[in-house]
Amino acid sequence: MSCPVDRLTADFDHHDPEFTPDLALRVHRAVRERGRVAHSSAHGGMWVLSHHADVDAALRDHETFASGHGVFFPRAAGTPRFAPLEYDPPEQTRYRALMRPPFTPARAKESAAAITGLVAELVRPVVERGHGDLVAELATPLPLAVVGAAVGFSPEARARIRELTSNTWKGMPRDADSGGFWPPFAELFRTEIRRARENPGDDHLSTLVRTRVDGELLTEDDLHVMLVAYAIAGHETTMNTIGHLCWVLARRPDLQDLLREHPDLRPRAVEETLRLWAPVDHGTRFTTREVEVGGTTIPAGARVVLLTGAANRDPAVFDDPDEFRLDRPHNRHLTFGQGVHFCLGAHHARTEFLAVLDELARHGNYRLTAEPTRYFENGRHICVDRLPVEFD
Repeated sequence: MSCPVDRLTADFDHHDPEFTPDLALRVHRAVRERGRVAHSSAHGGMWVLSHHADVDAALRDHETFASGHGVFFPRAAGTPRFAPLEYDPPEQTRYRALMRPPFTPARAKESAAAITGLVAELVRPVVERGHGDLVAELATPLPLAVVGAAVGFSPEARARIRELTSNTWKGMPRDADSGGFWPPFAELFRTEIRRARENPGDDHLSTLVRTRVDGELLTEDDLHVMLVAYAIAGHETTMNTIGHLCWVLARRPDLQDLLREHPDLRPRAVEETLRLWAPVDHGTRFTTREVEVGGTTIPAGARVVLLTGAANRDPAVFDDPDEFRLDRPHNRHLTFGQGVHFCLGAHHARTEFLAVLDELARHGNYRLTAEPTRYFENGRHICVDRLPVEFD
């Protein structure tokens, strides 16, 4: 088919070269309007759910829609699974308990003052200069610093995580094996683990390397699958949401004025950005049994794509689904997931988003000086390449 929307609606493929965030909106709508369940022959065959009710139900039913076969696909051989997302209970439960301490609501509250100070340090030089790139100077360094402090990554590790993440997403879906991208990440983690063992501090990594489960210290593999998730998920989704939050406001001086005058609306602006521009467009699961959705039987052992981006704009749930509205009292977006895999870092992420809005509201309005390019990493993470702005 010559039209990419028609082609991707008939045979969805998140790695198609023409599948961009803007095109995805049209594909999502077309897939959703086509019916409750779609099937695609791409990548060995997969089923696609796009309605809010169906995606929500699948996310909550981890026994039927399992994660243990891996969420990312295609996947280069030898790529480690990311804990706890790519495990099923009881392994998922064990990993989540080990990974949760730095990201509890209480820890997010304790970190709020430090996060606020860090945002100010990043934003004010840009304002004083009168212009800058809010992706390079705010959206990228902020979450890397926050997750680095929460977990205990060294400054040297934080400086490399973004580049290693980009290389991983480039190689994972196309390479035959992980040799082209995983060894540098693995070496970074070995270095961090060795440092934490030899010079332990009061950070979470130093605690993990001394933790015993059933009398045994955690293995290197255990530590690696947790650290890769901390490193990648800990910065990328937050980075991309901050980029989209600033992108939306840079194009809407009226919203900047409104949020400056009404601080109580800032949390709603965060949730609406998360809804409209979910930093992860979709996730996947693997069926453990035959299951019926909307009159269609999905067989056992099937790959299922859960289109979060489509569900978040489902008109059955959201009035004016494509509009940025601050009057949604109950924003039921699925961006942070549901059920046992609900995002571990949601509380810290929301703290960062609000700190960004609070700091920007202290200064004059800003506007784009050039349109950014928005693109997918690994077919699902919606990135903003740059955000050049000029301040009043």
